[in-house]
Amino acid sequence: MTKTVKMDPVRQRRLLPCCACAALLLFPLALLAEEVVVVDAHDPPVSLSQSQVRDVFLGRTTEYPDGTVAVPVDQPDSSPLREAFYLKVTNKSAAQARALWAKLYFTGRGVPPRQASSSDDVKKIIHSTQGAIGYIEKSALDNSLRVVFVVP
Repeated sequence: MTKTVKMDPVRQRRLLPCCACAALLLFPLALLAEEVVVVDAHDPPVSLSQSQVRDVFLGRTTEYPDGTVAVPVDQPDSSPLREAFYLKVTNKSAAQARALWAKLYFTGRGVPPRQASSSDDVKKIIHSTQGAIGYIEKSALDNSLRVVFVVP
């Protein structure tokens, strides 16, 4: 049998602000970071909608609207930026997206996004791969990239 201990109401009121502060500190900073979806600056100009970006990163399409091949590039599995991107753009967690890609891969209908090790690696892959598309922090943006979608 367990014993229930009641907390003093004064102590309870004092504890609430502490818990709120702790929750804010633990909130992933990536959800607050501004993200952009980018391609190489030398690729043909294109602007994509959220649904078009979602379709590329969930394997629903392998082409841009102009018919050129789209090659998605993901941040590392452990990146909070990856989790935030998938939640904001696809309304799915990164794990759910990974499960969708596994199904596509094992049924022969798709190849998962190439995985980078960092935002700098995303940029390198975009520069070296025709049709590559990835997402990075807006602060990592430079002249060698073109923004095709700003993550809301």
